[in-house]
Amino acid sequence: MSEPPDGIRILVALDESPRSAAALAAAAALASELGAELAGLFVEDIDLQYLSGLPFAREFSVLTGAGTPLLPDEMERIWRREAATAQRLLAETAGRSRLRWSFRVARGRVTAEVNTLAQAFDLIVLGKRTGIGVMAVVQTTARLADLHPQVGPVLVLFEDLPTSARSLETGATLARGSGAELVLLVKDGDDDAYRAACAAALTALKAHGTGGRCVRLDAIEGENLVRAARRERAGCLVLAGRERFLGQAGFHRMLDAIECPVVLAR
Repeated sequence: MSEPPDGIRILVALDESPRSAAALAAAAALASELGAELAGLFVEDIDLQYLSGLPFAREFSVLTGAGTPLLPDEMERIWRREAATAQRLLAETAGRSRLRWSFRVARGRVTAEVNTLAQAFDLIVLGKRTGIGVMAVVQTTARLADLHPQVGPVLVLFEDLPTSARSLETGATLARGSGAELVLLVKDGDDDAYRAACAAALTALKAHGTGGRCVRLDAIEGENLVRAARRERAGCLVLAGRERFLGQAGFHRMLDAIECPVVLAR
């Protein structure tokens, strides 16, 4: 294992799911471009630990459908196997691109562990089973579109220019790189205010060499964002304010419900 670098650090949460594999590939691509350390995190889900101690808990075989008691010792064995697999994949992925890397195991809940570690990292990529492709974007946004080819439009939540400037820049980068449409989710209850906000956002986009269209959003909350993403068949959703959303009650449920990656800009 290589020593941690002094520069940019990227945290990626790992498990054995396809989401996790996609997140690792994305994080590795970005780390390669930025010359960053790739830090893997495997979280032993404390809720599964609690569940394994209950008399009705069962583990079902995918092949046979048969159920066996889920015992604490078996849960520990599963975690060790999955963590070893995750570390091996991280090492192989980092090795192919000659990336610096590290790996840690924690026991708790994914969102809580990420919140604890967030300030130590410049970029966070979540591909866990309990969340879909979350990125916390810092200063460098160039070529982010290379990480996840977008099949649908890039949605950007636009509140005002100071708040949403970085998310507009990130959304424009993603849309340009993937050739996707850029859709601005504008929250305003007043018709005139909505039109003014839309005009301001579109003007700001011109500075990034791209255009887009506006969609009115009734409220900035998880259910509305999920509905908008589904209605637009979004390729990704860009939100501004990592700390605000990561600390928001129910944000992890939105990540479970939404069907596209979520990008959190500072």
